Amino acid sequence: TMLGVLREVSLDEIREQAETPPRLLIVAPNADEARRLGLAVAGLEGQFATVFRAVDEPIESVGRIDAAVVWDPERTGAGSRVAEALRFESPPVPIVRFDGSGPDDHDAVERLRADIMKRNADRAPAFGRALASFRTAAAKQVIDETAAANAQFSLISNIPTVLPIVGNLAAAGADFIILTKNQVMMLYKLAAVYDRDLRDQRGILLDVLPVVGAGLLWRTAARQAATWLPFAAGTIPKLAIAYVGTMAVGRAADFYYST
Repeated sequence: TMLGVLREVSLDEIREQAETPPRLLIVAPNADEARRLGLAVAGLEGQFATVFRAVDEPIESVGRIDAAVVWDPERTGAGSRVAEALRFESPPVPIVRFDGSGPDDHDAVERLRADIMKRNADRAPAFGRALASFRTAAAKQVIDETAAANAQFSLISNIPTVLPIVGNLAAAGADFIILTKNQVMMLYKLAAVYDRDLRDQRGILLDVLPVVGAGLLWRTAARQAATWLPFAAGTIPKLAIAYVGTMAVGRAADFYYST
């Protein structure tokens, strides 16, 4: 069953996304400030994949971009102009405002990276893989998103338990398959964030195989906890274990790959 779950996980789409370098558009009061902010956000390795514009420059011929950053302290309406210029892009380009005092405002720059990842979650592995400055924010986004998704699925999958015997079996099977798949994909994305060889899928899956075994333990604990409580209350431990278990696995993998 474990090997069957792993075989059903499609990693090629994740690899393709992760290996497509990200591009940013930085709009600031002038070209020099745009370049300074771009270097602060994306680092030296991102300078050739970043388009810089002053707030009074037209936004055209920028090509494919993953996010537009607007720093407009004078409130000139640059955000609206950027949104208008990019309104026909597909997929839609998220526009993120920089609220700091300048490129040296490190806390604001960290918040900006986190905002870019939240608005562009599918591209988090690519940002982390290509730009070292984004790795912390990208890894956090991957883990948080998967933990939240598993908690939501655990909540929904508890509904069939009102059916005697069959409902419990169905919920148990759904929990194991879906939650474990999500965790395996999360760890593959984290491997992408930390620039591992994504074509060595066998090696990465061997790294994460213990997750499948741990998944059995988490699900067993969740089901046992749920049997002690009535239906509505029994949902709570299942949801908590799905969220905390996924978060713990993600944090451990983050530490493993980063060190």
